[in-house]
Amino acid sequence: MSKRSGLSIRWKLVLTSILVEALMLGALAWNGLRLMDESLQRLAATRLNEVSVLLNAALAPAMAAQDYAPVADVFKQSLRHDGIQYFVLTDARGKRLLADGWANETALPDYQSPSEVNASSERIDFRIPITLSSQIYGYLHFGISTQFLQEARQHLQRQSLIIALLAIALSLLLLLAIAHWLTRHLKRLERASEAVSKGDYTVLVNIDSKDEIGHLGDTFNRMTQHIGIQVAELSASEARFKSLLNLSTDLYWEQDSNFRFTRRDTSRLNEDSAQLLDLLIGKARWELNTTLTPAEWERHRRTLEAHEIFKGFEYGILHPDGRTTYHSIHGEPIFDDAGNFSGYRGTASDITQRKEIEAALRLSATVFAEVHESIVISDAEWRIIDLNPMVCEMTGFSRGELLGRDVRQQFELDESNFDQAAISQIGEEGHWRGEGSSLRKTGERFPALLTISNVCNPSGQTLNYIFIFSDITALKSQQEKLEALAHYDALTRLPNRVLFADRLQQSLHQAKRKNELLAIAYLDLDGFKPINDTYGHAAGDALLIEVAKRLKQCVRSGDTAARLGGDEFALLLRADDFGECEAALLRVLNALSNEFVINGCNVSISASIGVTVFPHDNSEPDVLLRHADQAMYLAKQSGRNRYHFFDSELDRRQKSHSEKIMRIEAAFDAEEFVLFYQPKVDMRSGQIYGAEALIRWQHPERGIVSPAEFLPLIEESEFSVKLGEWVIKAALKQQKIWQKNGLTVTVSVNITPRHIQSPGFVSQLRHLLDAHPTVAPALIEFEIVESAALDDIKHISGIMSECVDFGISFALDDFGTGYSSLTYFRHLPANTLKIDQSFIRDMLADPEDLAIAQGVIGLAQAFQRTVIAEGVETDAHGTRLLEMGCYLAQGYGIARPMPACELPGWIENYKAPSVWTQART
Repeated sequence: MSKRSGLSIRWKLVLTSILVEALMLGALAWNGLRLMDESLQRLAATRLNEVSVLLNAALAPAMAAQDYAPVADVFKQSLRHDGIQYFVLTDARGKRLLADGWANETALPDYQSPSEVNASSERIDFRIPITLSSQIYGYLHFGISTQFLQEARQHLQRQSLIIALLAIALSLLLLLAIAHWLTRHLKRLERASEAVSKGDYTVLVNIDSKDEIGHLGDTFNRMTQHIGIQVAELSASEARFKSLLNLSTDLYWEQDSNFRFTRRDTSRLNEDSAQLLDLLIGKARWELNTTLTPAEWERHRRTLEAHEIFKGFEYGILHPDGRTTYHSIHGEPIFDDAGNFSGYRGTASDITQRKEIEAALRLSATVFAEVHESIVISDAEWRIIDLNPMVCEMTGFSRGELLGRDVRQQFELDESNFDQAAISQIGEEGHWRGEGSSLRKTGERFPALLTISNVCNPSGQTLNYIFIFSDITALKSQQEKLEALAHYDALTRLPNRVLFADRLQQSLHQAKRKNELLAIAYLDLDGFKPINDTYGHAAGDALLIEVAKRLKQCVRSGDTAARLGGDEFALLLRADDFGECEAALLRVLNALSNEFVINGCNVSISASIGVTVFPHDNSEPDVLLRHADQAMYLAKQSGRNRYHFFDSELDRRQKSHSEKIMRIEAAFDAEEFVLFYQPKVDMRSGQIYGAEALIRWQHPERGIVSPAEFLPLIEESEFSVKLGEWVIKAALKQQKIWQKNGLTVTVSVNITPRHIQSPGFVSQLRHLLDAHPTVAPALIEFEIVESAALDDIKHISGIMSECVDFGISFALDDFGTGYSSLTYFRHLPANTLKIDQSFIRDMLADPEDLAIAQGVIGLAQAFQRTVIAEGVETDAHGTRLLEMGCYLAQGYGIARPMPACELPGWIENYKAPSVWTQART
């Protein structure tokens, strides 16, 4: 369909006329310009002839006399007059004689004859012969500017354009006036048509004219009146039809003679149903995805083909999203005036909700009869009106015995649970859940879990109560067992940690309320582990049971003795003063220090008890127990078989210690730790023997922090293992870098006792070595302090042997500071002894230190071990060590610990003192 123009007839008339007039004026202007160009060309030719005659008359006598001075004067006087731009005079053979306004070396342009003059070019070039008495003496070349022609042409063009624009403007005004007069009645018709299109059928057009437009206006008025009458009748009919539809919940539909839907009304349907019915248009009902069988559809089709009325035809429509909606259809055939069948029309009702209710009722009846829960329904007065078979099975009463009875009396609900508050809850929230006891026909009572719900009418009035209950006898029994497992120690039957925490909370509240003391005691058995290891776990368990019995005898009623785990117990002791508290603690110590007879054997143990007293220690419950635990460790350190009260100042120091450890761990996470390396040298040759990796803390504010400030703090913490693993990994990584640069050197790494004894130490070491395959294990040496190696000789020796098997070597650090046993030392797989620097530093002045140093060197030689001295600070130290047979050394006198990047340069430049090299000879 073509797009309609937005211009009115008035403007179409005006624009068409203006276009025709513009075309005509354009043609006239073009022809005038053409005639003007021809006139200007003739004018130029005439002027050229005049100039040529004048120039020939002025120049011919001088040319004949060959006197060119007058010629030059003529050139100067004529140049730039009459538009002449240049002169070039040649003889009859073309030789240049004189020129003005033209360069001698420039070739002359082509010249035109007077008939070839073109007024559109910027200059016209001519050549005229210089003759006298019919004899040619030469030729004159000159150029005349056409500017005067261009100016004349432009002047005429401007005048023509102004005249044309004025003509068009006057024509536009005249045409607008004429168009307005001709189309004024059409505008009225247009406005009236717009009003009719908006539903105003009362509008009339008054056109006082006898021409065609006047007749059109009369016809328009009659048409508008007729349309208004018809629309009013249709509106009334439609209103009646809609009123009938609105009174019904059904939807209206129509089908053609082929039983395909052609029309439907979905105004009262939800969006999903309306979209589904939109898909019906053009389809027969049996083409839908429904719940009916083909046979059922065939019977319905026969009804339609017989053109019979049908009512209550029900089927379900399966939706694409999986839902099913059900409909009840009523229809009657439609016949035209000739009696021919033209289709069906009718209504459809959505019966989905009814079908769902029917299904729900069937399901409810099935569930009510088959469910394994007892269900009782009463009226608003609590009288039983219905019950399911499970009630009779559970209670032993028959259905007839229970109907009509008061349900509250029948089930003997526990008044502590089911009271007026419970009844109020049912009224407010619609349900109540709790425990009660029900009565069997035999008179036996059993615990029941009961849920009561009320059923109300729309106004909120209660119609019925629904009771659902089950026998929880087995559940209660199991609950009691689980509660015992959850709150009591399975071995000793004492309260466990969970129940102890609960009683601690309760006892604290009671102590506050009664303004009395509460002692929280943490008890650990001294000597239990040897008995358990010697006599076995069964004997250990028997001993713990006897300990529990004595603790029960020691505490008063209202106090608590609990087992926290292993051989650790806790006590809650109420007291009026500290004296009463200490008396109770002494009773416990005395009771546990007496001999026990276990499996016919007399065994003795004692107890270390840590105590904190509330409210003097007004901490949270878990903190109180922790304080008692800390005090218990102090009791053990003080000699065992005693009690120790918690010291807040000691706790403050421990908190400070913990905060420092946390700061060190934060520094590790921030990558503030680095490794420095201190060289080890062979004093005889001055050759590098190895380097010791020493950790440093690059503190962001304090700079480099000595390891002596932070390593002792973490020595016993789990973090020391993590830091030790990082040191090994960093040393291996640095070894790899040095190897790429051509440096191969053995690196010693200090290992803490906690680290080497940590679970998985060997496997973790293997993993690190496998991650650095280019670094040979023989280039790694672990330094372990002497005291750690001898603390658990068997265990440590085993770990060291595993490491030695895959190439790692060991050195005993700080040798001479402990209490070494030569027997133990002989079996340790360490091939290097390091003399502690405390002996080396003062050995030149202290005979005892010198003797110890000599003894360690002799011991190493006797057991064929390598010996190295720490703390060599002067040349004299090295000389004395060489005299005693110790050739390896490290210390500030050789080199201070340095960053890894500086070690290769130091090795290259290092030279041993001459006194050392001379001493070897």
